[in-house]
Amino acid sequence: MKKRNFARDTIIVGLALFATMFGAGNLIFPPQIGLFSGTQWVLGALGLLFGGIILPVLALWAVNNVGEDAKDLMRHVSPWCYNLYYLIGCSLIAMGSTLPRSAATTHEMAIQPLFPNVPIWITVVVFFALVYFFACDPNSVIDKLGKYMTPILVVLLAIVLIKGVISPVGQPIDTGIGNPFGTAILTAYNTGDLTVGILFASVILLDLRRRGYDGKACKRGGFLAGIVCIVVLFAVYGTLTYIGACASATYPQDTAQTALLSGIIREIMGTAGMACLGCAVALACLTTAVGIGTTAVGFFYEFFKQKVPYKVLMLIACLIGVFMGITGVQNIVNYVTPLFLVIYPSTIVMTVLGLLNNFLPNDGPYKGGVLMAAVVSLGDAVLSVNPNIGWLQDLMSWFPLSGMGFSWLVPAIIGAVVGTMICRGRPKYQPLAATEETAQS
Repeated sequence: MKKRNFARDTIIVGLALFATMFGAGNLIFPPQIGLFSGTQWVLGALGLLFGGIILPVLALWAVNNVGEDAKDLMRHVSPWCYNLYYLIGCSLIAMGSTLPRSAATTHEMAIQPLFPNVPIWITVVVFFALVYFFACDPNSVIDKLGKYMTPILVVLLAIVLIKGVISPVGQPIDTGIGNPFGTAILTAYNTGDLTVGILFASVILLDLRRRGYDGKACKRGGFLAGIVCIVVLFAVYGTLTYIGACASATYPQDTAQTALLSGIIREIMGTAGMACLGCAVALACLTTAVGIGTTAVGFFYEFFKQKVPYKVLMLIACLIGVFMGITGVQNIVNYVTPLFLVIYPSTIVMTVLGLLNNFLPNDGPYKGGVLMAAVVSLGDAVLSVNPNIGWLQDLMSWFPLSGMGFSWLVPAIIGAVVGTMICRGRPKYQPLAATEETAQS
């Protein structure tokens, strides 16, 4: 029997979580936040820390606190919540956004700057051929990500980021932005990492159990893996935000996300830097696609009651990624933004309540809080598509914090309180594992 090493296993799992979260959006959004924030880049970095790092890891911890997988968390809302959430998350967001965006970002930032004559479809096809190769065995994905691919990625990123700090393209200037912290949080929505924290939590916790850690050891491993992820992600995010802020004097605010980072690195390190960045981008996007692809296909494999072979579903996911990836990064970002505006608030509510689950008297806070967050955030999503609906603008402006992008927050709190009162006296959902532990004790 292979000897267990808790510290090593925790680091491997934590790096695998980092590799899954750090990919397509996580390279291009921090420099953009720095460009917007200018001299206030620290506030921008803190907003990104909260919205793009801490919240996603808290989602993992919430699942870890409630039970063994995301199903245990979502059953507090409703028996059908898990399937509905995963159908939206895995089909529209994972397969419809994260996977193709990873491939498109690889082309625009890794291939096109060095080989401008290569068409995007070639990059996308090769990318998803690699995704299929690495993700076909779900039992080995964590080791592939945490032990082999992520260390190479971290080294490549370190070379680029250290050079960017030592030799910045300029100095941050005052951009006149009014709320860099809130703007950064809303921009972090587009990374999709909060949904990754929920969707990938089951894979992380299952891998810890496969390594022989159950009960409290698994919970402790999940917590420490999240710490590893936070430390590495913030080191990368903070540095990228600063590098983007240093370009605020030379690059217009409307510079495309991929063009911004590519331009900065070309100025700092020339062709060698672009090659190094290209390898880091390709590897970051590949690790994300492998992790998310495994999660999405794993859900559909169980959803179809294992009647459709896993490899067939993975092939379908890769083919969808190919067809959508050729549309380009910006089109994918534009398409998925309204979806994130709807699903993120509900996910935040479930995350917070999952962390507080031991103190909740019943499932009412989940039911009322998630319902109100979803209903109100739907208005924000509609306005993001069509901002000229006057009556809806007036309605949304009545909600507190609407100007900061958090119109759903107060209604969610009220919904949680009302839900608690309505469900008073009703039993709270108990995961099967927790029930068995109680019976044994």
